[in-house]
Amino acid sequence: MYLRLIKVFFKENFSLRRLIGTDISKNKKKAFLLGLLILYALGVFVFSFGYLFFDLGKVLDAMNMLWMLLMFVFLYASAISVMFVLLRANGYLFRYKDYPILAPLPIPQRTVLFAKTTVMMVMVYFPLAIMCAPIAFSYFYFFGFSILRFIVFLIGLLLIPLVPVVIFSFISLLIVRMTAGFRKSNLLNIILMIAVFIGAMMFSFSFSFSGGDNPLLGQQDFLTELGEIYLPMQWFVEAVHDLNFVSLLLLVATHLLPMLGFIVLIQKMAHKTNQKSVTIVTRKNARKAVSQVRPVFESLMIKEVRKFFSVPIYAVNCGFGPILMIILSVASLFFKTRIQTFLETYVELGVSIEIILLIFIAFSISSVYTSAVSLSLEGKNFWIIKSMPIHPTLIMNAKMAFNVLLTVPVAIVSLILFMVSFSLGTVTVLMMILALITTSLLTSAFGSFINLHFPKFEFMNDTEVVKQSVGALIAIFGAFGFMVIDGVIFYFLNRVISLEPTLLVISFVNLVIFCLFFLIVNQTAESHFRKMKA
Repeated sequence: MYLRLIKVFFKENFSLRRLIGTDISKNKKKAFLLGLLILYALGVFVFSFGYLFFDLGKVLDAMNMLWMLLMFVFLYASAISVMFVLLRANGYLFRYKDYPILAPLPIPQRTVLFAKTTVMMVMVYFPLAIMCAPIAFSYFYFFGFSILRFIVFLIGLLLIPLVPVVIFSFISLLIVRMTAGFRKSNLLNIILMIAVFIGAMMFSFSFSFSGGDNPLLGQQDFLTELGEIYLPMQWFVEAVHDLNFVSLLLLVATHLLPMLGFIVLIQKMAHKTNQKSVTIVTRKNARKAVSQVRPVFESLMIKEVRKFFSVPIYAVNCGFGPILMIILSVASLFFKTRIQTFLETYVELGVSIEIILLIFIAFSISSVYTSAVSLSLEGKNFWIIKSMPIHPTLIMNAKMAFNVLLTVPVAIVSLILFMVSFSLGTVTVLMMILALITTSLLTSAFGSFINLHFPKFEFMNDTEVVKQSVGALIAIFGAFGFMVIDGVIFYFLNRVISLEPTLLVISFVNLVIFCLFFLIVNQTAESHFRKMKA
């Protein structure tokens, strides 16, 4: 029965149509554009992240410390597993939408949970492989390649995520159990998940700033200390670097057994949690419903806000950028000296503090892509919107406006706090605000444009839309592409003119591109709505 469930689950989660939300075989143009997107995304990753670790491998090889790359692999694989589980374990294990279908079937809960966990682990291994491949290439390039060592490396890479998955799946389960009895359980779930992420981020920053003038030294010291405390990291390095099979056996025993024990022990709690998730908590003394008349656009905006906070994965994934801006800008008021010390490395390379802050805030704005997925999140209820006497352009404009509202106010407040911390010029800050506003407008309009062309109404859980849809992928890498265009403009113009006029030109270019996408969305929204089927 396990194999049959795996076959069904894999077909549901990994079919080409499920992944991209549309049948590209019927549209050769979309297939071609999607292929270009994948090549672009891989190229950006390989030539940025890959080059970074290749250069690091060269330095570590000269220092006879190449084993440090294996520690980076262990750390990154664990971090990816933690991030994935906190964001997705809820929908894969404890609140999966097909529970009402699977629960009455004569299938043991242990088998269902094991199959669900297998699917989740495949989803963990995919980004893990992409992230760790450049590091592994750097290691084997400088150390030398052997088939036996590569096999040991793959075994270790498969084992590394198991312990983080067990620990943080249990944490995710506790969060779900703690919030399941409340009427506003989704909001509490969002708050607790964000609190965990903020705690992990602050813990990471405490080590990033501990290396004196060189922040990378702090990271290397942290890895060394972590390896001394957390023995599985040592065992992984010894198994691969020294071909120590005793360490490999210890790694297998300490990772497989907890995973098997987790599946056995957690099945009853997962079953009860899924039961609670389909229970609707109501008020005993509810107030009378009051009908309010609002303008259509305002009602659409309120609908977007409610949708945002009703889907935890949506709120956490698209709300983390604004939260990060606020946290770091407030932290700059109290840790000004530490942050300046960290930024001095980049200032010495000719990059001003203003540009570093601008890149950071623009990056945070680009990580918010609600307009690229909000239409898809309507799912099977899309027909309701489609049948309402509201023009499709107004609906799309409301989704764009919500994305801007989610980013621009936070970006302005953060930039003002940075201005106070680093004594930035008023005119410069105003030009930076203008550039950030046009960046938000551009990414919001581009997201709506993408969601019109790549909607995904068929999904088992909201994670598929927010994290796995083509719309989300294009929106993220497309926004990074616009940042690259702005960077090229800045590189050539700032040589001949000062910073403020350069930012004015960048704002003008962003505004022109925004107007182009805005006009296309407004002119084609009605025709696309007629073609879409939920």
